[in-house]
Amino acid sequence: MNIIKQKLTQIPILKKLNKFRPMPVIWWGVVIAVLPYISSLLKIGIVWRIGIVFLIVNCLISYHVGKLIKSRRISNLWIICLPIIFCLAILPKFASYNWVLGLVYLIFELFGLMDNNFYR
Repeated sequence: MNIIKQKLTQIPILKKLNKFRPMPVIWWGVVIAVLPYISSLLKIGIVWRIGIVFLIVNCLISYHVGKLIKSRRISNLWIICLPIIFCLAILPKFASYNWVLGLVYLIFELFGLMDNNFYR
């Protein structure tokens, strides 16, 4: 696995892109955009897809992205990047009620930004 990681980090365009501070937010956005289609290709049932992929995995990623935004000290406007990417990704194939999950991801990103300061 480390060999693959080393080869990917040696690609010149990826090396140049990863110098950009908000790049981890963009990479996590790509993962969130691809996950629903991968789960669909793997024939995961709708209930499991919504329960595991959309609610659990994507919410954990959203929380992590909120913490990344705070730790990397990038603009708080990057917080809307992940929900927008998700909503654009589900637009062509999935049900319209999944748009509400974009709002849920935004809330979890805000929790990540608050960084255990829920009561202040």
